[in-house]
Amino acid sequence: MTDDLTTDETITESSGEQLTIQRTFDAPRERVWRAFTDSNELEQWFVPDGMTAEVRANELEPGGEMAISWMNDDQRIDNEGYYVEVIEHERLVSSEETETGELRLTYEFREVTDGTEVVLTQEFTSPVPDGAEAGWISILDQLEELLEEGSNR
Repeated sequence: MTDDLTTDETITESSGEQLTIQRTFDAPRERVWRAFTDSNELEQWFVPDGMTAEVRANELEPGGEMAISWMNDDQRIDNEGYYVEVIEHERLVSSEETETGELRLTYEFREVTDGTEVVLTQEFTSPVPDGAEAGWISILDQLEELLEEGSNR
């Protein structure tokens, strides 16, 4: 089964164990790449709404450690894994071992007329969980806010 969701800025497709989200940001590819790879910037946007983030490791090279914690008053979620592929300004792939197996995230960065298109593909070990699409859209909204703030300086 495939569910397609299209908003003004985001296109999502969920099929089986894979979720793909496509969104264009009004910023140069180098700027969007920095938001995805700079630890200080990640802490500002790469976190579910209502939580804070702490980047504990961010070694941008194949096999390099990646660790970010999401926290609020009630819980802490530790995301820990490693980078599989790092191609500057083009592609970033990470892998995380979970209780049910490997979770893989691929980000592709493409220059387009309106700025930078990011295609995010998340591969799960079971059907895409409820709320995954909405969660990513919320996180990407926060990224857009960060990029807009930077362009207004």
